[in-house]
Amino acid sequence: MSASRPALVRGVGLLGAVAVNVITMIGIGPLITIPLVLGALHGPLSLIGWLLGAVLALCDGLVWAELGSAYPRSGGTYGYLLAIFGRVGIGPLPAFLFVWQTIFSAPLLLASGYIGFANYAGYLFPALTGSPLALKALAVGVGVVTLVALYRGIKTIERVSVLLGAIAVLTLLSVVGASFVHWSPHLAFTMAPHDSFWAGLRAGLGSALIIAMYDYLGYSAANTIADEVVAPARTLPRAIGIAITLVAALYIALQTGVLGAVPWQQFVPLADGSLPLLGQHLASAIVERVLGAPAAIGITLLILITAFASVYGNLLGASRIPYAAAQDGIFLRPFAHVHGHHRFPDVSLVVIGGLALVACFFTLDQVINALTAGIVLVQSVAQIVALFVMRARGTRAPYRMWMFPLPALIALAGWIYIFCSAGTAPIIFGLLSLILGACVYFVGAVRWWPPLENGE
Repeated sequence: MSASRPALVRGVGLLGAVAVNVITMIGIGPLITIPLVLGALHGPLSLIGWLLGAVLALCDGLVWAELGSAYPRSGGTYGYLLAIFGRVGIGPLPAFLFVWQTIFSAPLLLASGYIGFANYAGYLFPALTGSPLALKALAVGVGVVTLVALYRGIKTIERVSVLLGAIAVLTLLSVVGASFVHWSPHLAFTMAPHDSFWAGLRAGLGSALIIAMYDYLGYSAANTIADEVVAPARTLPRAIGIAITLVAALYIALQTGVLGAVPWQQFVPLADGSLPLLGQHLASAIVERVLGAPAAIGITLLILITAFASVYGNLLGASRIPYAAAQDGIFLRPFAHVHGHHRFPDVSLVVIGGLALVACFFTLDQVINALTAGIVLVQSVAQIVALFVMRARGTRAPYRMWMFPLPALIALAGWIYIFCSAGTAPIIFGLLSLILGACVYFVGAVRWWPPLENGE
């Protein structure tokens, strides 16, 4: 029998759920990855990467929406896989593998935000850019602050999330507005010499889509804290749709504005893979050109707050996944511990947050590729398969996907394409971590988690 679940506090309404999704999605990602997208898809072709990313995010979001309404509990994908594939025999294996992958992927995702924060802070403190050790120290420091900020009750977290969400949206709107002050449609939509539409897509679409989906990830963050959401079966699908629509519009407007504000060749990666100075602090540089240095300093501070908002939302959601599994007896028992006063999963929060500090010592591109390949097979592909199994059994969720099965098939094809485009090393990392997780599961099923053997 699974352990009784301590009562968490349902303190997150629709506004809070949308805010959690939005801050987890936006962060500093688009402001530091636009040069990487343009390095893969030149000039106006980059807009196709963001548009296709939005389509894939929406299709996958519909999968999350239906499963979240059917099984509204903390843990997100973990809970869906366990409910659909069951507890008997190897039924819990997909759910366990998702939690196992979370232990690897969540710290990588958080570290990418911490590293991005540190890199962008170099605009305010140029000495940082010349000191790799100082950058790593700042990244770790941001991670510690994030962990401390989340070590409290959910009602306080909801209020902070709404505030951070408003700042994140304001930040992107400010950068978009600045980029359109001296905007040139000719500069924005003219193809580079010797570039062609189809050849350009073939050469760089996979890489660009990986980066775009990295920036869109987070649209389902509220699903992972469903036990703390008010009326989750109704709130979660609405929060996903609102968040994706809002953020996609901001991303596409941002990319369009940047294309018409500065010649894109000036901020794409150099031959050695490094970014020129303009590419490292693109948004601040655009604001400085239009409104001057004081305004650029102000926007940089907003960007850093937005970067913090993203890791705040990511760590919040990730910490609830091992907790939910441990509550069911399918993961290490200490992760089920709940803070005695504020009623939040304190052990899970500290472990995930602590591992993210270690991951800060990798480079940003290593983190993004390893993260993407690591989550696709178990979270994205297995979850879509689970939706088809649920439908085949006749289970009717409170929220039903539009035009089923088309969005689910589009999401499935998109994720497989992204996985195959990630590169050899990240693919090997993703597969080996799954194989290792399966070994741990089968040992654990015999020695550590006896309920898995008899389906209790």
